[in-house]
Amino acid sequence: MKINTNLVFFPIAAALQPSQVGQNGRHCMLRIGKMTDYALVIMNRMAKHPAGLQRMEDLSGATQLALPTVRKLMRQLVAAGLVRSERGAKGGYQLARLPDMISIAQIVSAVEGPLAITECCVDNGGCELSGDCEVESHMPTLNELIVQILSTISLTDMRNLGSGVDHNMETIISRLTERTAVHRL
Repeated sequence: MKINTNLVFFPIAAALQPSQVGQNGRHCMLRIGKMTDYALVIMNRMAKHPAGLQRMEDLSGATQLALPTVRKLMRQLVAAGLVRSERGAKGGYQLARLPDMISIAQIVSAVEGPLAITECCVDNGGCELSGDCEVESHMPTLNELIVQILSTISLTDMRNLGSGVDHNMETIISRLTERTAVHRL
């Protein structure tokens, strides 16, 4: 299985000093691919009406994504078990689970494959520095932390971020802390 090492659009500038912000004032970030970004847009749209069936054409129009792109992503999301499809004239797509039971990590993995921030996080990654790299042994731990963070954030959480729901980030951090504590036991 090929693992895509393009990861997640994950702003980290809040943790940086102003002098550490990248060139041209841009924030440093890990990135996801365009298709994963589009999958998040589609899933966010579907989470607005989680119980109803939504036609691909309607999702395309509502998200302003090309129909072939939506079609391709829906196949991937169905294959991952995040979305279910119903055929027929009155058919469509709907979330396979409630939005609070679908994690951002699951959505990213559905499109990108297993999460890996560097080649050394992949079995037999083939990195040319392997064996001589001073950070190689630390990268799997960093990768696992990022996976845990993305696994802790649900589709509902993502929808609420930035919407004035002050307690939402505290809830996410609390869940992450609990999960990390259990993981270390």
